[in-house]
Amino acid sequence: MIVKCQTFKTTTFYKSATQRSGYLEREGRAIGGATTQNIVDNDRWYAEMDKTTERYSLRGCVIGREFILSPSPEDAATPEQMRDFAHQWLAECFPNSEAAVIIHADNKERMGRGEEPIAHAHVYVNAPDLETGRKTTLDNTRVRFIHDRAQDMSRERGWSEQEKYYDLDKGEVRTIKSKRAEHDRRPKWQRLQERANPEYDASKAKRAGITRDEYEQARQGRSFEKTYIRRSLKEAKEQMIADPSLKLADAMKQRGVTIEKAKDGDLKFRREGSKLSFKGSTIGAQYGRDALESAIREGRSAAARQISSGRGIAD
Repeated sequence: MIVKCQTFKTTTFYKSATQRSGYLEREGRAIGGATTQNIVDNDRWYAEMDKTTERYSLRGCVIGREFILSPSPEDAATPEQMRDFAHQWLAECFPNSEAAVIIHADNKERMGRGEEPIAHAHVYVNAPDLETGRKTTLDNTRVRFIHDRAQDMSRERGWSEQEKYYDLDKGEVRTIKSKRAEHDRRPKWQRLQERANPEYDASKAKRAGITRDEYEQARQGRSFEKTYIRRSLKEAKEQMIADPSLKLADAMKQRGVTIEKAKDGDLKFRREGSKLSFKGSTIGAQYGRDALESAIREGRSAAARQISSGRGIAD
């Protein structure tokens, strides 16, 4: 079980539990909604946490921490299993804290590689300790404990474990070497310098909906599902402009892509045989429903004007 921690302060982008909840629960990404510990109003857990923070006179600028508990893909943990895991871990590691557990399964990095997303838990822990009235602190001993406890719980469930900090055989704390690839362990300045590489224009890539992973895979001659869908949409749009009677669903079906309607009215695209679907707006701004309809409408109008003026489309 991988345990990652993010700290939120009054000086960071998310300055309150309310602001962070907007990210955790947006677009229906929270599977089954949030469940809580030491909270009265479950539906407005974030507002209750912010009121608690205001009530205590805490030193420093830390307002809360978020722990991400992520199992190995081989464990095939379900969202409900991850919720039970998170609450047990929370009750043992932060029993006197207000906390919320939100389950996600939308891992952009894995989905970008065409792999199945993993159900994982986001555990938001409010800063005040309700018993002492002081701020919850994380020293080395506590960090080791919450990491090692997650590994013990994983073993109890028959899941994969990460290396533990405490060596029971030797009775001492061991140094754990990061399992991240050397590429990811480089100094931040080197990674930022690479992002500034003129071969990869981050602003243009963002507008086109292309991730860094997609860019690197494209250089290696490999294609992501999003790349295939984006290319299919471009071809279908041109085909529909040339043939006004053609529907988008039919044009995409010819290319092995099905269309569904998203809750917000946007379109979702799924390649045949795949379990992954992508909203048009996440593939690229120009592939959202409104943008697509507008581009097709304008293209057909331009083609009609050319024909009425006596010029063929190919002229």
